[in-house]
Amino acid sequence: MYLIRDPLGQNGYRRAIGICFTLLLFCCSPLVAQVNIFTGETMKQMQLDPGWYNSIALDLTYRTGNTDLLTTRGRFRSDYLSKRYHGFVFGSLQYGRRRGEFFINKGMAHARIIRRLTSRLLLESFAQKQFNASIRLNDRNLAGGGIRFDLYPSSPKFNIYLGIGAMWEHERINDKTDGVITTRIIRSTNYINWTGRLNEHITTSATGYYQCHLRRFQDYRILFEGSLTFQLTTKLAFPLRVNFRYDNEPPTGIRKHDVEIFNGLRYTF
Repeated sequence: MYLIRDPLGQNGYRRAIGICFTLLLFCCSPLVAQVNIFTGETMKQMQLDPGWYNSIALDLTYRTGNTDLLTTRGRFRSDYLSKRYHGFVFGSLQYGRRRGEFFINKGMAHARIIRRLTSRLLLESFAQKQFNASIRLNDRNLAGGGIRFDLYPSSPKFNIYLGIGAMWEHERINDKTDGVITTRIIRSTNYINWTGRLNEHITTSATGYYQCHLRRFQDYRILFEGSLTFQLTTKLAFPLRVNFRYDNEPPTGIRKHDVEIFNGLRYTF
């Protein structure tokens, strides 16, 4: 995330807080999350000085009245940067409770190493573990890598990245009709990322993924994550995100697409 050298003025605080609470009213209904690690947050971290950077984030929604509803999402991230390498680990856990019963149960852990070869070309490798009860995913393990092209390496406020790669995918799904299904396949994983810094306190980003089975092209997924982040202080930020996930061959009884809109606070140290 960008570090702010000058504090916000009084009017700036009022405007930022007003915008945040207005958007909070429209974005407080978390639905179904996707797994999309290559986000604007990664891009912003890559532009910092060498060293360790850590952040924690918490999203919390509570409703009462006709229905008592509580959802919680916690995220942790740790980055290490040097002149040529960028490594990070990321973890997320989300659950919800309605009338004393869980209705969301998902989590994931991701590790990635990025090496810059030239001003425009980078290599990356990653590993990931995930589960998501809302889409009947008992367990997913990923390992892969690829190349990334920096289309605007000289721009400090605007970046476009294009990535091409492949990954090994091991899934165990609890299908409603066929029971537990285990698959081990190779998928291509391709993405395009856009990141922009609107001003000193507001950044925006969008990432789109296309992942397909190399032997069955009708088995593909499309992932999208968009974000708008308000930097409130040097360490505290208010991110707003929207996630979209489309699976052309989902488990029986699961819709092909799902969407999540969420907000919260992020603290960097």
